[in-house]
Amino acid sequence: MDANRILLMFVVRLALSAAILWLVYRYVGMIPFILSIPIAGALLAKPILEGASSWFGWARKQPYEEWQGRYYEFANTQIRIFEVDGQLWAQDSDLLRVIGEKPTLMLGSVYGAGDYAPIPGTRFHGFSPSGAEKVLKASNHYEAARMLMWLQREVYKAHNRRREMAAQGAIKPY
Repeated sequence: MDANRILLMFVVRLALSAAILWLVYRYVGMIPFILSIPIAGALLAKPILEGASSWFGWARKQPYEEWQGRYYEFANTQIRIFEVDGQLWAQDSDLLRVIGEKPTLMLGSVYGAGDYAPIPGTRFHGFSPSGAEKVLKASNHYEAARMLMWLQREVYKAHNRRREMAAQGAIKPY
């Protein structure tokens, strides 16, 4: 349920319960007024609980809002993925963290500009699909081969499938 509808329901029920409580107090007396307070609580319980549920859902998703569509996780490690000229580039520090390495200044000289370069519009460097494949094939880390298969199947293939479906008009593009 959207926040505006929950807020409207809360305000209407609050006004209704306040009116009922005022009428009871004004025309019947203090004891019936005190006994009718649980009725007001029952009227307000549903919008309060739905509002809290909605807020907790929003609070849980908020940290990932910035990475929507670019957030992936492999082996309990966040892998940030960026689209550059139709290709998905993996951020260097995320990719290397999985295989137990750290980015160095030498990466630019080891891998060509088509494999490793700054990611436009960000302050990050990253690996193209061919660069990520070279890094992972060269690594002897036990997760390297598994990560390469994961990138190819779960990230690149899914992205290409989504682009094809968007081109056909079956779904909205990112």
